[in-house]
Amino acid sequence: MSGAHGPKGLTRRNFLKTTGAAGVAACLSAVGTNLAVAEELDDDERAGDEERICSVMCRSNCMGSCRWLAHVRDGKVVKLEPGNYPNDGYRGGCLKGASYMERIYSPTRIQQPMRRVPGSERGAGEWEAISWEEAIEEAAKHIKDAADAYGPKSVVFDASSGQYGYMNGVYNQFARLSGVMGATKTAVCYDYAAGYGINRVLGTGDWAYCNEPNSVLDSSMVVVWGTNPVFTAPQNWRWIQWAKENGTKVICIDPIKSATAHRSDEWIQVNPGYDGYMALAMSNYLIQNELQNLDFIKEKSTGAFLVREDTKAHLRASNWPAESAATYVATVSAVKEKYAAQGAAVLAAAVAAIPNKYYVWDLDANAPKLVEEATNPALEGTFTTPDGVKVTTAYTLLKEQLSQYTIEEASKKTGVPAERIEELARSFATERAVSVNITYGLDHYVNGYLNTWAVAILLALTGQLGRDGAGFTGVFTQTYTPALTSYWFATPEFKEYNSQVPAARLAEMFGTQKLEGKDYPSKVLVSYCSNLMSNMTGQNEWINKVLPNMDYWIVLDMEMNDSASHADLVLPVASWYEKEDLRTAYNNPYMTISEKAIDPLYETKSDNEIIGMLGRALGYEKSFPEDTWDNMSYWYKLLFSDKISQAAGYTEERLREEKVINYTGQEEGSPWIRGKSAPWPTESGRVQLYYEKVAPRLNYGQDLSSRDADEHIVYFREPDECGSENPLAEKYPLVYLQEHSRFRIHTQWFEVPVLRELDPEPQGKVNSVDAEARGVKDGDYIEVFNDRGHAVVKALIDESIAPGIISIPKGWQRSQFKAGCYQELTNPKTDKYADSIAPYDTRVDFKKWEA
Repeated sequence: MSGAHGPKGLTRRNFLKTTGAAGVAACLSAVGTNLAVAEELDDDERAGDEERICSVMCRSNCMGSCRWLAHVRDGKVVKLEPGNYPNDGYRGGCLKGASYMERIYSPTRIQQPMRRVPGSERGAGEWEAISWEEAIEEAAKHIKDAADAYGPKSVVFDASSGQYGYMNGVYNQFARLSGVMGATKTAVCYDYAAGYGINRVLGTGDWAYCNEPNSVLDSSMVVVWGTNPVFTAPQNWRWIQWAKENGTKVICIDPIKSATAHRSDEWIQVNPGYDGYMALAMSNYLIQNELQNLDFIKEKSTGAFLVREDTKAHLRASNWPAESAATYVATVSAVKEKYAAQGAAVLAAAVAAIPNKYYVWDLDANAPKLVEEATNPALEGTFTTPDGVKVTTAYTLLKEQLSQYTIEEASKKTGVPAERIEELARSFATERAVSVNITYGLDHYVNGYLNTWAVAILLALTGQLGRDGAGFTGVFTQTYTPALTSYWFATPEFKEYNSQVPAARLAEMFGTQKLEGKDYPSKVLVSYCSNLMSNMTGQNEWINKVLPNMDYWIVLDMEMNDSASHADLVLPVASWYEKEDLRTAYNNPYMTISEKAIDPLYETKSDNEIIGMLGRALGYEKSFPEDTWDNMSYWYKLLFSDKISQAAGYTEERLREEKVINYTGQEEGSPWIRGKSAPWPTESGRVQLYYEKVAPRLNYGQDLSSRDADEHIVYFREPDECGSENPLAEKYPLVYLQEHSRFRIHTQWFEVPVLRELDPEPQGKVNSVDAEARGVKDGDYIEVFNDRGHAVVKALIDESIAPGIISIPKGWQRSQFKAGCYQELTNPKTDKYADSIAPYDTRVDFKKWEA
């Protein structure tokens, strides 16, 4: 790290010198633990008498990737202690991670396979215990019957992010089982709009758009936009807190005054769903006042690249001039013929490797020139090629688009004073290094990908990308991924991997037996690392459409959450610390082994063992040999079989010895910076101001042709329901937000006693203005309702919640409400470009509950 804020590699010792012990105590308090900080990475020295220490990983989807030391005595985990990382700043944990022992030894844990009593209703709670042999036989029979009668795609494997890991987590061998069957493997639909929108600028895919968290130590300003890391990502907040203590300004933009807003230098309250408009108005303001970073735009963006008026494509070697285009077509044809037999992935890579250079308008030559050959590229203007093709620079098209978004209108829509928006825009342009901490708040609207696309454009126009302290933070994902293709599909039984169907379409598929109007029989659902009934929007769609049309539902889980409660067969899985796994972390730069600390309790089994049993029962013995489920060496060999892993020296032996391996290739403590540590992964290697090849995140046959022409340049579209001028506001005047709680991660930890003591029941957090208007007092029970459903919760009058908003913290199960459920209320609509659920784009009202 080389910026003015923070030492090169933050360690406990030099942090103590710069901030003092009081600062350490404050940060530890912020992450929910007051445990002593270990001095060394030697875990065994931490063991007490007759104890052994196991290095384990919290595998939840909070993105924290905390390492823990499990103290084991007499075959029982007796203590969890935060484990060291080479960089002390990544050590720590939260209330949830520290309380995981209560999940392991919970009296509500599922202890053996459970079958819904034949003839009973789903969700009625009538169960009978059966043996594993019976469970696997019954599961296999239903899967076979559906595949034989309706085709293998009628069997749907669904996973979310409830457990990260390659052996037993979301990346497990159910993908292989789906591939050898040719079944349907759903694509996750939580939180994907954020990355999809940013990808249109940075080319970083759905997840890989953030810098490493410690990069904020080099920021002069951090803007926490639409997220609440103090509660949801305390491992990230500590870096922001340390930066703040060293002089970095921290601004929080959020509809409610969250815990993060309270701890920031400034809170900017914005109306829900309008962040994108504000970002576009700021961009327009910067251009009008000549505050944009022209050097960055000219040299590191596609601003000067030419766009054809006729095809909306960039002027490139593949389409101009005619001779070059013909050569390109012939080359593609030859490459396809050569590589077609090697599979779709190899073929796509070979085609992508064919040179396809871009043109700019060279003012010196007054003609199109390849970027590499131009001496004076025009940044603005419209031109005509010698053969009559009309072209315009990408920057000109963007500038024209942005001109419609004004500060005045942004102020009306967002509720933020115009002068404050202008001031914030100037800060983006003039601050030395701005980091935007962004996770998923902005994308929880139907227009969510437009919000994050707009913020990415703002960073591009100000040059706040690709350098120390500048860019996005919040969801730093691995820069290395093991060889999943080999791990999943290296089997002679592989048929087809159908992974383009979004989980958000399951209600349509099971309810109508169609997808996008075409027959798509959907009969059996297998859910793992997932709780669809609780996390998907529009819960009553599941109750009224999916369950009556589903032949059989198999759920793998530890506890009877909403999904398990409505299943036909529940298979009990071992806890995280009862099975070995490998995790390449989020929000830190390490690959870590999670050792098996204790044997699985009761009759629970690891996910890997269950998959193997089911795979063999279905007749795929070659893909799931009986002696491999607990042979970790077998799986590590596959995961580390690619050239990248081998060149880096990743092996099972090294992992077991070191426990923690830095996979970024960066010097320890030096943060990974997108666009600096590696080139931007766009075709041009530059930041994109124009999104050339319009495509949805997932392609499952949806027809978006009527919209494609408008998707090249960033724009704003009103939220689906929560917009201030939406007619629905007359009937349902409140915007409903699902605040993420510090006591749960989505629905995990919903029944942990120590956390329930702190947070005993569902609450509806409302402003006193809205409560008084409805005759509601603090502590009253209220019914929150709309046309989709209702939920009865205890009212908490909280002035941090703005008038016109109600927040019900996420994660409660149906059985924990007096009536209804918070997910009955949520809007099930998604935009079919991003296909990411939009729980915040919802309107409701509430009244005092008289029952």
